[in-house]
Amino acid sequence: MEVFSGMVEDFKTFDETLQKLSETLGSFAQGVHELSAGLQSLSDGLAEELKQIQEGSFVREGCRLREAAQQIARPDAPHSALAKFDRNLAFNVTTPIKDHLANNERLRKELEKRETCLAALKEAVRQLELCGDLDEADRRRKMAQEELKASRAAFNRMNQNIFEWLYILEEHKGDIMDSCLQTLKHLQYDFFASAANSISNVLPQRMAFRPMTEMLPECLDAVVQRELCKSSDEAEAWRAREAFACRLLERLARENKDRAGAPPSAGPSEPVDPLSLSALLAHGFEEGQARRALRRAKNDTQAALEHLLGPEEAEEVRLPITGGSPKLPATPAHEGPSELPVAMGVPRGPS
Repeated sequence: MEVFSGMVEDFKTFDETLQKLSETLGSFAQGVHELSAGLQSLSDGLAEELKQIQEGSFVREGCRLREAAQQIARPDAPHSALAKFDRNLAFNVTTPIKDHLANNERLRKELEKRETCLAALKEAVRQLELCGDLDEADRRRKMAQEELKASRAAFNRMNQNIFEWLYILEEHKGDIMDSCLQTLKHLQYDFFASAANSISNVLPQRMAFRPMTEMLPECLDAVVQRELCKSSDEAEAWRAREAFACRLLERLARENKDRAGAPPSAGPSEPVDPLSLSALLAHGFEEGQARRALRRAKNDTQAALEHLLGPEEAEEVRLPITGGSPKLPATPAHEGPSELPVAMGVPRGPS
């Protein structure tokens, strides 16, 4: 009886383990379906949003990702990873465990019947013991004997069937649990391998893209600050050039106003382009001559240069600019060099 009681306890433990495993399988299958639904939702959302960018490569990649997700997560597609997972899980794990649970429930009921038969057998033995003082031919003693015989036969039939089932389950429960464990491993591997294969078909040949961690807000902020500094430096350079041009124009205007013997202007003068003026100054011309030439040529640098290289401007360059001194006539080309006059004057005294 102690051996049988131990087998019954082991059977109850095995049955509780299968019940918990069945509940865990339900949660596992639900999680796989939720994962597949999330993958399908993600791919659909990306495909729709990438269409708004109106970039051909993005739209194409979004459609390919959606097709890969459908190969994984479509439950109505017979060859999708999710459909194969559901079929294999139901055929290899879920249905066998349900059958074992149903059989265990039947055995539990038979154990209850066995307890009833055992109680009836014990009662029949007690009745026979009460009839121990009666003669063998007494009707009550014979009825007690017949009742004991029937109770013993019923108990033996029930006990033999239950004992064989408990013995078989005790012998094979380790194989049942190991088969369940290994099958679940294979199902997980098959599902995720099929999913990985579907996604690998849409991956680029080279993983040539910038990681998201290099484009965090703090990284982009450094780029923004660098561009702001660059723009500020450029703006300061432009302001410096503009300030230099303005100072140059003011200086030229002041010098022209203060220059002795400058002819009065008939009207408002033409503003001189500072870049053209700088170009002429680089050729070695004086500022006043360059400024007047630019005004005459209306800031045309080439025309002003030709004007400065003409005979009149060349003559002006050789002569000093004075208030009232007349211009001396130029020496004819066919005459020789004139004789220098002898210096006349009072000789210097002794130093």
